[in-house]
Amino acid sequence: MRILITGTIVFVIWCFFSSWLYNDILLPVMRKPVPALATPVSQTNEADSLMKLKAMMPKNLSIYFEFNDSKFKPDPQYDNSIAAFKAWLDKYPGSMLSVEGYTDLVGTTEFNQALGLKRAYIVGKYLEGHGITTDKIMAKSKGEDTHAVDYITADGRAKSRRTDISIKMQ
Repeated sequence: MRILITGTIVFVIWCFFSSWLYNDILLPVMRKPVPALATPVSQTNEADSLMKLKAMMPKNLSIYFEFNDSKFKPDPQYDNSIAAFKAWLDKYPGSMLSVEGYTDLVGTTEFNQALGLKRAYIVGKYLEGHGITTDKIMAKSKGEDTHAVDYITADGRAKSRRTDISIKMQ
């Protein structure tokens, strides 16, 4: 019985002591304002200039294809975008055009990979016809790996049959 009474008294004393320590010592220290250290602002605006440069880049162009086909109909909209790409490449010779061919999920992986590459090469030839040199074009196939929307609907699969043209900075 003495052990219970002694334990209870020690527990009550510990509760009072820990409450006093927290409320009177620790809480006021935590509430004190902490002076903020001023960091010097660097004068280099590299990130800002890179953001401005990316904002001036021509927007990516997507060319859509029919099912199991690598032919497309030239469109004046394509010509305007390609002219913007060519102007960009002339102004910034360190940049390249990335031409990536995509397919839908229908067919084998190997067939879709080859079809995506064929679509990328066809678009690359179209770009060459508009004055962009082959050393500025990187053509590759993404196959069925990356889809645009979904594979459930026919419209979603149609949006996945495409070739994307974008600028890559080096």
